[in-house]
Amino acid sequence: MEQRDKQIGIMGGTFDPIHCGHLLAAEQARDQMRLDEVWFMPSSKPPHKKNPPGATPKQRLDMVKL
Repeated sequence: MEQRDKQIGIMGGTFDPIHCGHLLAAEQARDQMRLDEVWFMPSSKPPHKKNPPGATPKQRLDMVKL
């Protein structure tokens, strides 16, 4: 049986804070695109937002890890 490469999706965002909407979007992408995993990548300085995130980059990364 031939083994296929792992299919990974990457979801970027501010995640300030990460919430159920982010998780639902990642779950939908995983299911619809038949991904094995979805990785979250917090954006340090989002270019589309005027104000910086309230949480520090480390705090947002920690929230994503939880």
